[in-house]
Amino acid sequence: MKWRRTLTSDNENYPIGAPIPWPSDTPPAGYTLMQGQTFDKEKYPALAVAYPNGVIPDMRGWMIKGNPASGRTILSQEQDGVKSHAHTGTVSVTDLGRKNTSGFDYGSKETTVFDHGTKGTDVQGHHAHGGVPSRNHPWEIGGDNWTSFNYQEVGATDGAGEHAHSIYIGGHTHRVVIGAHNHYIDIGAHGHNVTINATGNSENTVKNVAFNYIVRLA
Repeated sequence: MKWRRTLTSDNENYPIGAPIPWPSDTPPAGYTLMQGQTFDKEKYPALAVAYPNGVIPDMRGWMIKGNPASGRTILSQEQDGVKSHAHTGTVSVTDLGRKNTSGFDYGSKETTVFDHGTKGTDVQGHHAHGGVPSRNHPWEIGGDNWTSFNYQEVGATDGAGEHAHSIYIGGHTHRVVIGAHNHYIDIGAHGHNVTINATGNSENTVKNVAFNYIVRLA
């Protein structure tokens, strides 16, 4: 003999007020979607025991979490968050050594022409010579006229010898050979700063399948 149990809202034993995942937007008879709506506590006194404020929780987009040991108010909401953590990152140091620029021959370059003209030295060289005459006769030391003087004195010649020199420099240029060459740059060992950009979704999620939560009305 076979028997069949007919399940109705009168004889089912699922606790009144407990959310039930439901794969449809249409709840079965005697149930309602949990979308934050109010209900008649006098009409559904058993449901009012679970939700004494007369409001069915809005379960759209929410997961159910067991109350932690630290304790939380039942039916309180907790916003999404990420556990505090750190990141590590390194940039390897590379010595790029010495780099050379490309070679280029600038050839020979000349300065602009400038005539320094004729330059002269200052006048110098004026001098005279002194001497002592004979012990017995007057003596002519030198000059335009004959002169006698005491042999015990020192005579002097007329001053002479003053002169200058002139130097002609003239217009000329200078030639500078630059020649083919290049330059080097020492880059050396160094590091770089690293910027880590944000990534991810607008909220933390786990792999999931969308169901509606329903609750029994009683």
